[in-house]
Amino acid sequence: MRHVRSAALVAGVAAITISASVPAVAGVRHPTVLTLGQVSRQDVPAAPGSEPDTLVEPDIAVSPVDRDVAVAAAHDGRYPDGGAVGITHAWTRDGGLTWRHAAVRYITTAAGGAWDRASDPVLAFGPGGDAYLSTIAFNSDVSDCRSVVLVSRSRDGGATFGRPSVAQSTDDCRIFNDKNWLAVDNGAHSPHRGRIYQFWSYFFGEFAQQRVRWSDDHGRTWSAAAVVTPGNASTQNSQALIRPDGSITDLYLDFAGTGREPDRERESDAARAAAPPADPGVPMRARTSRDGGRTWSAAVTVATDVGGDVPGVRCCLPSATVDAVTGRLHAVWQSTDVSLLRASSSTDGVHWTAPVTVNPERTSTTQVVNADVAAYAGKVLVSYGVRDAAAADGRYVQQRARISSDQARSFRSRLTLGPPSDLRYAAQAGGAFPGDYIGTAAGPGRFYAAWAFSSEPPAGQTYHQVLLAATIRP
Repeated sequence: MRHVRSAALVAGVAAITISASVPAVAGVRHPTVLTLGQVSRQDVPAAPGSEPDTLVEPDIAVSPVDRDVAVAAAHDGRYPDGGAVGITHAWTRDGGLTWRHAAVRYITTAAGGAWDRASDPVLAFGPGGDAYLSTIAFNSDVSDCRSVVLVSRSRDGGATFGRPSVAQSTDDCRIFNDKNWLAVDNGAHSPHRGRIYQFWSYFFGEFAQQRVRWSDDHGRTWSAAAVVTPGNASTQNSQALIRPDGSITDLYLDFAGTGREPDRERESDAARAAAPPADPGVPMRARTSRDGGRTWSAAVTVATDVGGDVPGVRCCLPSATVDAVTGRLHAVWQSTDVSLLRASSSTDGVHWTAPVTVNPERTSTTQVVNADVAAYAGKVLVSYGVRDAAAADGRYVQQRARISSDQARSFRSRLTLGPPSDLRYAAQAGGAFPGDYIGTAAGPGRFYAAWAFSSEPPAGQTYHQVLLAATIRP
């Protein structure tokens, strides 16, 4: 286990860049970066065929009982054809001033578990301060058809995780469990307070449904599966949002009729590289359950122009969140115009606002590389990467944040977070791979953001991709 402090040096870069762009208004407190630094790097030994020294695709969550307690997780030692050697996690108990990190135990064989590979870490806290980590796991042998969705529980704010429970399991080569998402009901007046919802994409043949199971005993046992998107669906990327009254809205991508297909974790480099361009876009739909996930409403359309990967980079799933105070739902996505980042919000999961532009600074040569949204008490933060295709062959990605103080009607404040990431040294999966998503989280007066950062490796090595995080006062 390593102990890492936020510092003025990040991966050999001479200084952290923290800059803000906000209108000058007397008496108004501007958004501020409180801490920023490296919080984790490789914790498990490299395995044959993996990409050493690569952390990929982070998520982050903050405790609902203590805003200074947060935990992040990421792939550790990415394989180019899917999954990672292990999962790393980092945790802070002082609001991001100091972090510790270690491998998550009991998932892959690299850390005392049963599986060769793991992927797609997703974090959520329960109402009592327990943290939950969802991952998918499978083995390297393609003739081994088993795949599982696992849920690990931490009773100490994310410092350690116990042995995972199996929320979903299959042993059929026609089926694969992918793109998991986890949410916990923290509503003070919800009839299902404390319930853990495990969503995932259930691939069968050419189709993919969104499904969900739930647990009312901290993940020890799980319900039967409920189908969110029935029939021969082609859907992916559940983003489940639980309002204070316990109702759930699941936002997801609907690929039917678009000429595009959902991306599978277990897929060859050639298949990833052959993916069609994003245009004309993929619709994002929403369905709502008011009975604890058992039944779901008809779909409504949130957006029709969700884009995909940018040239040479695999990335860019949409993101959604719920404001735990107001109950308002927020969604953000990179458009088919990959320079454009858009947002919409809803009070009920059914009626969504017209999209607004998050990044008005965009140009004809800039591209959005991943975005994530968090909200609390009417303030909304979107963290996103920006790549300029016209500069240095598009090798750099600069992390930024936009903040709204009017429930996402406008995003006036902008922060620049840290030095630019150099994609030459990133993990590879049909292109440079910072991950399909990044992480943000929100609590009282505080936001957290986490993202993968690549820079020049030590001599003789190919990759160097670590995890950075920032604590932001909105």
